Amino acid sequence: MPRARPRRTQAERRAASEQRLLDAAIDLVASRGTARTSLGDVAAAARCSRGLPTYLFGSKEELLLALADHLVERFRTQLFEPALDGREGLPALLTWLRVYVDGLRRPEVQVRAACVLLGEAVASEPAFIPAVNRLHRNVRATVARFIDEGIARGEVRPDIDVDAQAALLIGTLRGISLLAVTDPTSLNLDHVAAELTAATERSLRAR
Repeated sequence: MPRARPRRTQAERRAASEQRLLDAAIDLVASRGTARTSLGDVAAAARCSRGLPTYLFGSKEELLLALADHLVERFRTQLFEPALDGREGLPALLTWLRVYVDGLRRPEVQVRAACVLLGEAVASEPAFIPAVNRLHRNVRATVARFIDEGIARGEVRPDIDVDAQAALLIGTLRGISLLAVTDPTSLNLDHVAAELTAATERSLRAR
């Protein structure tokens, strides 16, 4: 007689429900934006009770904040960490840049949802701006850490303005992201990644 499957704990059931709702929210935000996505829409897309999103997240704003954190964590664990594989300094930075650009093509719906969240924070979801600022600061801190490591290892010019360089690279990546979402056929992402990493290495490499 087959063993009965162990019953999931309340925490596991809650986590599974949150995951289902966040996956549904990714699809909706990517296809219609935040303003035209309601908690009821998310519940319907996730095939759950209408009140579940409110019960788990409290409000649409909190759901969007959770969605931003969820996307960042997914990109970190599925794209960046496996590719970095212990790298530090300039090799880590160049790998990180290449993976970022390469990630703009897969999976498209997650990338589009992330870009929509960033773009609409200014226009239709001003309460979301603190979360966007936190995201940008965290990403810039990651890039700055790679540059600092490169300076310490003798790979990067010591006269670099680390914070300014990190902001410049993140701004460049945000622009590439927007192009990849709005006009993907105009970009050859392989060429973009190659040129970005080559230009960055030429600019930063210690002579």
